[in-house]
This record gives sequence, structure tokens and C-alpha cells, in this order.
Amino acid sequence: MTEHEEGAFPAPPPEYPAGTAGTSRGFRHWRRTRPFWGGLLVLLGGGEMLALFYVPWKVVLHMGLYGISGYLVPALLCILGLFLIFDPQHRTFYSILSLLFSVASWMTSNLGGFMIGMILAMTGASLAYGWTETPQGEDEDAGAASEQLSIS
Repeated sequence: MTEHEEGAFPAPPPEYPAGTAGTSRGFRHWRRTRPFWGGLLVLLGGGEMLALFYVPWKVVLHMGLYGISGYLVPALLCILGLFLIFDPQHRTFYSILSLLFSVASWMTSNLGGFMIGMILAMTGASLAYGWTETPQGEDEDAGAASEQLSIS
């Protein structure tokens, strides 16, 4: 391989011993390399809106072309939540779309899942937009320890 090709691939995650501790460390490393909590909140917000769309209440609104927008907007929010988790390179685009669809859910899907799903999705989109990856060599615990030393 040439020097250019070697730098094209991200560094593999560190090797951990087999067992529960290694699995949890591996998952923690995977989770920290993407806007996990933002994507999860967007996914939960869309799922909550979809679940409330099926509730047989008299309060439920069905607007649009036979209520198709009531299914479409929450389904797109769920898809965007998955994209945020599994494609972190395009998080800015996905988080802006998530924010727009969560605001659009106010009119299309039962007042945004009676505001619960809309607030979850808006919070998740905001978290995903503001997320930054921790540099590979820096550990969060070491960063907190160095802050305490500099304050003292």
C-alpha cells in the first residue's frame, strides 16, 4: 500500500479481552464515535408518533391524503434516527431534516404525538447537530482529571 492508501482507512478500535468487560468497552467505543443519544431520541420520537397514530381515540386527527402524512412523517423520523446512529458522517444533514420533520409533525400526526414525540425528536435532532467526536487519543476520564489538576 502507498502512504495515501494507508491513511484512507480509520484506525481499528482497540482490542479488548473477551468477556463482558470487553463487550461493554467495545460498545462504549462504538457509541462514542457517533451521535447515538440524538439518533435514539429521534427514533423514539418517531416511534411514539407512529404508536399514537393507531390509538382508537376520538381525539386522534387524520389529516392529509387519507392520513398518509400521519404515517409518512413519523416513519421518516424513525429512518432518520437510524441514519444518525449508523451514518455519523452526514449527521448535520440528517439532524436538520429531523428537526424539520419533527416540526412538521405538529400538523400531520396528532399534534406531534401529543407533543411528546415532537419534543423527543427535536431534542434528539439538537443533540445530533451539536455532537462532536472525541479525538481518538483522548480519553474522557483523562480529560476530566487534567481539568481538576489545572483548577487546583
